[in-house]
Amino acid sequence: MGTLECPLCYEILEVKPPDQFHTAFSTEKPLTNSYHGNLVKRFYKCPNPECRKAVAVFWYAPLEYFNRL
Repeated sequence: MGTLECPLCYEILEVKPPDQFHTAFSTEKPLTNSYHGNLVKRFYKCPNPECRKAVAVFWYAPLEYFNRL
């Protein structure tokens, strides 16, 4: 699980990975050669009732993890 801020109102969002493989996340699409496998794009709704913006989060498996094995 991780936390990030809504880019519009700065409310804290809690995000959960879609599976055990995709452990890193970003609101910006990571560089193509910086992750292993595929990207998973999920949308999370801001919990602030005055905002409720859908925030896109990219989940991926960072290459650094595989270099340690």
